[in-house]
Parts: sequence; C-alpha cells; structure tokens
Amino acid sequence: MHRGFSSLRQRFNAHHLIVFLPLIAIILLEAHIRFLSLKLHFISDYLLINAQLFLQCTPFLVAHVCASRFTLKRAVIVFSFGFIVYPILFLILKEQFANTAQWHFLDLQSWALCLSVSLVWLISKRGNKSKKILNSKWLKSIVSLDGMLFMMMFGWSLIFSGVLNTHVNPMLNQPFNIIIDITKIFSEFDNFVNYLWQITLYTALMYSVYLLNRYILIRKILTHCGVLAFLSASLIGLVILTPTLTSWVLLLPINDLPVGISNLTPGGNNNIFSPDNYLFMFFYLAVSTPIILAFERQQQHAQINEIAQQQTTTELKLLQQQINPHFLFNTLNNLYALTLTKSDDAPELVMQLANLLRYSVYEGQKSQVSLTNEVDYLKDFIALQRIRSGERCQFETQWPEQAQQYAIAPLLLIMILENAIKHGVEPTSDKVTVVFKLTITENTLTLFSANPINHAQTSSHQGVGLTNLRRRLALLYPNKHTLTINENNDLWQTTLAMELPRC
Repeated sequence: MHRGFSSLRQRFNAHHLIVFLPLIAIILLEAHIRFLSLKLHFISDYLLINAQLFLQCTPFLVAHVCASRFTLKRAVIVFSFGFIVYPILFLILKEQFANTAQWHFLDLQSWALCLSVSLVWLISKRGNKSKKILNSKWLKSIVSLDGMLFMMMFGWSLIFSGVLNTHVNPMLNQPFNIIIDITKIFSEFDNFVNYLWQITLYTALMYSVYLLNRYILIRKILTHCGVLAFLSASLIGLVILTPTLTSWVLLLPINDLPVGISNLTPGGNNNIFSPDNYLFMFFYLAVSTPIILAFERQQQHAQINEIAQQQTTTELKLLQQQINPHFLFNTLNNLYALTLTKSDDAPELVMQLANLLRYSVYEGQKSQVSLTNEVDYLKDFIALQRIRSGERCQFETQWPEQAQQYAIAPLLLIMILENAIKHGVEPTSDKVTVVFKLTITENTLTLFSANPINHAQTSSHQGVGLTNLRRRLALLYPNKHTLTINENNDLWQTTLAMELPRC
C-alpha cells in the first residue's frame, strides 16, 4: 500500500512539471528572439535576458498551474488575475523604471504568446476531462495536431507580417531586427494586410506539405506498405514538391526583388533547384515525421484506453449483477417462510427489503455515493438480518464518524457482510455473533469483520462474493487498498483498508 501511495506522489510531481512545459518553451523562445534581434554575442547577456523574463513571467507560471488544478470558476478567476490584471499593472509600473536600460521588460508580444499557449493548453486538458466538452467538434479540431499546427503557423504569419510592417522596405534593407511596432499595424493597416496574405499563403503551402506527409505518406503508405515504400514516396515528393512549391513562392509580389537581394525562398534566390531549397524540405519532413508519429501513437493509446475503460465499466456492471440475485433470492425465501407461519415480522421484512432494493436500483448504478448512504444501507441490511435470524444471531457493530465527508463505490462493503452471514450464520442453528466494524483514520477506511467458522464449508468460504470483491477492488481502487482474510481461533476474519476520496 505504501508503495502504491509513493508511486502516486511521483506521478503527481511529474504531472505538475509537465504543466509548466508550454510556458517555459514560450519564455525561452522569446528570450532567444530578443537575444538574436539585439545581435548580442555573450552568454552572460543570454542568461540575463532569460533570468529577467522568467522573473517577470512568474505570475504567468503560477496562474497557469493553478488554473489547471482548480475548478472552472476558480480557474477563470486565477487565470484572469495572472494573465490580464498582472500584465496591465506591470506595463503601468514599468514606466517608473524606464531609465533602467539593462532590463528587458515584459512586452505585448511576450504576453500574447504566453496567454495563447496557456489558454490552448488549459482548454485541451479540461476537454480531456469533460466528455461534454470533448463532444464538441470544433474543440476537437482545435486541440488536435492539425489544429495546433494551423494556429501556430497562422500565429507566425501574424507575427512575421507585423515585423515586416514595422520596417520600411524590409526586403531591400536586410538584415532587419525581429521587432514589432503594434501602432504601425493600425496606422499602416493596408500595408500590414498586404504582407499578411502573402506570408499566410507561404505558410499554407508548408501546411499542405505537412498534411500530405501525415495523411498520405504516413497513414496510407507507411502504415499499409512499409518503411521502404514510405522512404521511396518521401524521396519522390521531395524531388517533385521542392521546385514546384518554390516556383509558386516566387510568384508572390514580396519576392519581386532586384538580382542579388535575398527573397523568402530557402535558397534566397530565383533558382528553384537551389540545394538549399531541397535541404530545407528534407529537414522539414525529417522533423515533422517523428512529431506526427508521436501524435499518432498518442491518439491510438487514447483510443485503447477508452476501449479498456469501457470494458472495465462493463465488467463492473456484470460483477454487480452477480451480487444482487443471491441476496434477493435468500431474502424472498425467508419472506416466504414467514408468510407461511403468518409471522408478524413479515410486513417489516417487506419494508426492509424494499428499502434495500430501492438503494440497489438507484444508488447502485452510480460510480460513487456518499459513505453515509452506504453505511445506512449496511444498517438496514443488518436490521433485516435481525428479523430473519431472531435471537440466534447477534451483531457487534461500529460505525465511522464524519462519514458524510467521503465517497465510495456503492454495494462494495455489503459483499463482506453478506459473506459473513452466508458462511457464519446460515449453516448453523447455534447462537452466533458477527463482528462488523468500520473506522476512518484520515482518509483511510478500515473494515473488520469476524464470524464463526463452519468447518464443513471452510473450503468454499471464499466463493463468488469474495472473488467479485477482489476484482472490483482491483478495478476501482488499484494500489489504494489491502484485503486480508485469515482464520483465527475458529473465527473467519476479514480486514479491508482502502483510501477514499473526499466528497
């Protein structure tokens, strides 16, 4: 059990480290952009830029990880303070430090990148946890690899168009700094749109190569024809697509430049057969292929997990259906015997049975119920057994305090109580005592049950009931329970300890 809790803590820590990854990647990217655009060369300058940006983006990191853990309402509040209120206050206060030239302050570009990647991450993660959200087709398309890459490429088009719009005749005045003047986007909007449609068309061509690689080369050829056919088809695509796409890019007005001026083709010239063009296409395919394969594997893994979860749910339902008939038939037999003798206990038995069946039908179909409701069910069951057994059976019980704070899978503990009565009470006419105690320490529920041993049935004591119990515990509470069964001084003792979530 301790080993199981230890592994849970390790997974918890790893999960929180992974949550930070998207923002860390964006902050590092922004630091690189600033370092290169300022044409710095010393590692001390690079480390200084990174340290200052990470310090200023700390509220982003905190808001991001908190929003990934909190409920939706609290997540929206924390996200708003971290990504909206804080940047506004920071931009206002930074004016007081305008003379501090060595500082690289948080700007609009950094905020937009961090906000976008955090929002996309949170939507995708919350979508994975909510079936209703996942049923939305538009959200599925956004959080897919195709949607993410499309947004990244379009975002790059917006940024690069803003950079080009910031400078006067940027293609004729190369190299130019990677900076964006937001005000010029609005003051020279027509010029910005002119750059935007050309850069967007450029990225659309690259996006089409990605789609060809994923849905034709990988899904069709690699999956069905093997590696050799995939490599051959990739080589053919490389040879044909490179000069074709380069010639299309050269048709863009932005590349209508004097001889000797670098254009937007990988080779930087009008030669559609430039080796640099082929090299760029090769690396584009070489980098995108393993990424696509990784996402395809993740998608297949998610589908396998969903199928496994459906199988587990079906198995739990079947196990639960195996429990109720045994109890029902025994009780009906007792009710039949009481009606034959016209016992005054018959109406009370019918009422107790109705309460138990009502709980089994309505609450028993849920995945979790309040521990209080489950305890009440056990009390009703024992009350019914007292009617059935009369003075022949005594129950020594103990019930947990603050049970309303915890949740449990329904109709789980009853299996141990049924087993104790079936093998300790029903086979004998002697007076017997059944011990059934429930206690809670922190969030661990401990059940202790003891009943006399009927030696004639000892070999069959662990029948269908306990076999089902072990299987349900393994499915519902993996690494979160221990079940011990042993004989002690002519008593059959069962001890179950399990970690319960709070309501």
